[in-house]
Amino acid sequence: MTAPAKTHPPLRRARLSTQALAEAFASYAREGIVPDLRSDAFGLGLARVSEIARSAGITRALHSAQEKPDSVLEHATEDDSVSASWLESPQPVVTLEADVVSLKRVPAGTAVSYGYEYRTVKETTLALVSLGFADGVPRTASGIGRVSLGGSLHTIAGRIAMDQMVLDIGDASVELGDVATVWGVEPSLSHWSQWSGRPVPLLVSHLAPRVVKIWS
Repeated sequence: MTAPAKTHPPLRRARLSTQALAEAFASYAREGIVPDLRSDAFGLGLARVSEIARSAGITRALHSAQEKPDSVLEHATEDDSVSASWLESPQPVVTLEADVVSLKRVPAGTAVSYGYEYRTVKETTLALVSLGFADGVPRTASGIGRVSLGGSLHTIAGRIAMDQMVLDIGDASVELGDVATVWGVEPSLSHWSQWSGRPVPLLVSHLAPRVVKIWS
């Protein structure tokens, strides 16, 4: 495969939207729903998330007893309606993306990834994306999960590897360094929950430390 001509450090990124989170919490405040913020707000950072929640009118949240940052909200009671659906708001709170680090044109019948469970059906281009199961992308979505790249959705070719995954992109116009979106608007976290068999909060909380979180 060709060497990358460009990348956008960090290679693996989770973009966190302050606006989307604020809108989700504002909806919670209007409906009297208490946000589930356990496990350090599922790895997004309880202090930052609870600060946004408080600004949106939230006064209580479900959080772990040992998590007591300065900005922590009052703890939920048994009578509260608690939900973690804020992670699945229409405007995504978390967008997981990574760069295409290699492209290779291959003939029909080319075996891809571990165990050669996937073979190309025609001449095509394979795109190597710098995200794998060590980053928190569930292997259970291998061969099923889809990734947005070059304006289209592409199914993962074969098994998800430790540090990377391969997409069979056909004749799509893609360049080295282009950004592949694993989840965000399309496909969404909900889609990935279905493909992987994992609940949405678990998908978010399992993102590895080397996936750099960027607030905007």
